Amino acid sequence: MKSTALGPNLLPQPSRLVLIALLIATTYGFLWPAITGDMRDFLIPWLDTILTRGQIGAFAEPFSNYTPPYLYLLALISPLSGVLGDIGLVKALSVGGTLLLVLAVRHLLRVAGCGRNVEMAIWVALLPSVAVNAAGFGQCDAIWSAACVMAVASAISRKPVAMLLWFGVGFAFKAQAIFIAPFIAQRLLSERMPAILWPLPGLVYIGAMLPAALAGWPISDLFTIYLRQAEWNPEFISNAANLWAGVQYGAPTAGLAWLWLGFVAAAAASVLFLIAFRKLDGSPTPLIGLALLSAMLLPFLLPKMHERFFFLADVLALIYAALRRDRLGWSLFLLVEAASAMALMGVLFRLPLPPAIGGLLMLAAILILWRNLQMSTEVKSDRPGTGPLPLARLDLA
Repeated sequence: MKSTALGPNLLPQPSRLVLIALLIATTYGFLWPAITGDMRDFLIPWLDTILTRGQIGAFAEPFSNYTPPYLYLLALISPLSGVLGDIGLVKALSVGGTLLLVLAVRHLLRVAGCGRNVEMAIWVALLPSVAVNAAGFGQCDAIWSAACVMAVASAISRKPVAMLLWFGVGFAFKAQAIFIAPFIAQRLLSERMPAILWPLPGLVYIGAMLPAALAGWPISDLFTIYLRQAEWNPEFISNAANLWAGVQYGAPTAGLAWLWLGFVAAAAASVLFLIAFRKLDGSPTPLIGLALLSAMLLPFLLPKMHERFFFLADVLALIYAALRRDRLGWSLFLLVEAASAMALMGVLFRLPLPPAIGGLLMLAAILILWRNLQMSTEVKSDRPGTGPLPLARLDLA
């Protein structure tokens, strides 16, 4: 019997795909009736503003603490609210983003040489964090994550300009795209990317803000949205599966005075990341492992992280496991998913302890992956004839 990444093939592929589709439909149908506080207090009022003021007129002044790219999409599909309802419309946009994520994952797996790229990509939609985020919470994390996955695919294809552009798209949607910044910087240095092209993500961000600015949204507001997001709920430390969830659980008041340590630790870890993996093997699997490490490391060290901020790490962990097809890959995947599930449990049931436990699981995954990648780097450095990578290609194809 033929063996696969998920075990023996008990069903032919078409039957497996049908089964996965049924699981997705059942899971999303179960989650669909949920209405969160974020939807009531933020997402639905934003949609109401668009419906009241018009698809363009709404952008004449600030009406959201999100950057405009998500709001552009919301405005684009707003005429369907009469058919889908406000809540249905918001969730439909989130599910559409999940479809984009599945397509991006399929592209990355295909570029990396995975023969089962279609089937493994579809499994992404069933990850607990992905399904709950789209059908339950109506959030848009799949959109920025899809752009980041495309950036990783471009890095593997040695197209650094495309990598920077996709990274810029992700950052324009959500600041959380910064979690793969250490990975992006490592590839720029390894590919000897001309420094003049490094600001490309910033130019993408400016371009994404331009339509709103032309409609009247103050430029000063557009370029400080992410700064103001960090000021939301000054008593909040973290409910993500990270180091600070333990602080939130054990010392929620005293810990507020020490949040600066998280930013220092994240900056120091990013520098160490670049030094430790400057000679990493440039083949697909190690590079995806490096992107996964980056997507875990920063949200683990930074304070004020929400439970969904390991969203990209969840997706990359599945991709990494699908490519490795070994015990290490699947062990890392289970650790990351269990950590995210603990954070979700903490949010859904208002329990502060599960995210702290999830933080220990995430720490274990980070240490295991760091050591494995470091060993790969040491092996590569010992090979005769290894040296710097050739100059980067600047094509987008």
